[in-house]
Amino acid sequence: MVIKHLQSQLITPKSKIKKNPAKLGQAVYDILSKEQATQTVEETVEAMTPMYFEQLMLAVDKGCKDFVAPFYIVVQRKKETIGGAICNVLKHRYITRQTKPYANFLRHEWPNADHDLYEVDNDKGTMTLLYTLPNAQDSKTILKNSDCYDPKLVEWIVAYNRGTLDTQKPELDKTSML
Repeated sequence: MVIKHLQSQLITPKSKIKKNPAKLGQAVYDILSKEQATQTVEETVEAMTPMYFEQLMLAVDKGCKDFVAPFYIVVQRKKETIGGAICNVLKHRYITRQTKPYANFLRHEWPNADHDLYEVDNDKGTMTLLYTLPNAQDSKTILKNSDCYDPKLVEWIVAYNRGTLDTQKPELDKTSML
C-alpha cells in the first residue's frame, strides 16, 4: 500500500505527460513530438566513446588518490527509460574500489547491467581491462551468434558460465599502459 502511494507521487503516467509537457520539460517534449532519426550501433558507440574514457580517467584519478595499488574500476552500463518516455538511454556508472569484485556478485546485484572491470596499478603505470560481462540476456544472444562478436568477449562469457572468469590471468599488451 505504501509503495503504491509513493508510486502515485513519484511516477507521472505517460498520458499526463502528453497533456502537460511541463512535467517532463518542454525541450524533451518537443524532441519526442518530432520523428526521430535512426542511429546505428556504430554511431552510438562512436558518440559515447570519448565521454566513456573521460569519465574512466576521472575514476582512475580518484582511485589513485583514495586507494593503494592495485585498485579496481567497475563500469556499469545499463539501458534505462527516462520519464517514462525516452527509451534505451545508456547510463554509465563508474565505481572505484580497493578490492576486486567477483563476477557473480556483479551479475547478481545488477542483473540488467553490463560490467567492464579494470585493474589499475598506478605503481606500475598500468590499467588492464580484466573483462567485459554483458547482462545475462545479452550473453545468451552473443553465445548463440558467437561468430558475429569479438572472440575475447565470447571467451569471457564462456569463462563466466564455467565459473572461471574471476581466476583468469589478464593478457597484458602495450595498450594497457596508462
